[in-house]
Amino acid sequence: MKIGSLCSHYLITTSTGAPLSEVARLMRESHVGAVVVTAGGIDHPRVVGIITDRDIMRAQLGRTADLSSLSAGETMTRDPLVFPEEESIDGAIANLRARGVRRAPVVRADGAPVGLISVDDLLRHLAGKLSGLAGIVARQVQQERK
Repeated sequence: MKIGSLCSHYLITTSTGAPLSEVARLMRESHVGAVVVTAGGIDHPRVVGIITDRDIMRAQLGRTADLSSLSAGETMTRDPLVFPEEESIDGAIANLRARGVRRAPVVRADGAPVGLISVDDLLRHLAGKLSGLAGIVARQVQQERK
């Protein structure tokens, strides 16, 4: 399975010039912990950064500034880990671990963002696989008792 079919396609994006207060509002209203920052306009968007709830907290505490006076571009993590839709689950896990991040945007072949893969998505998928294996063991025990 490729992460393009596993990732969340509910993707919230913003521009580099958006006030951080707007990004925080988007996160709250959309119930997400990360917003992908894009450039290039609607026709050719490309990922240039990512802002997490943790980034917002660090920006405000570190600069003691009002969120409306900071922009997404000033706060975002630049050069974020980005995966193509065709990335394998094992490859995604290895790269997330190597970069020490919990989320990464997923892009089409043309670079347009299509989703966000998170550690939570991967854990749910792997837990389902492990549950299936456990079911085999339980079924075998049932069969032996008959």
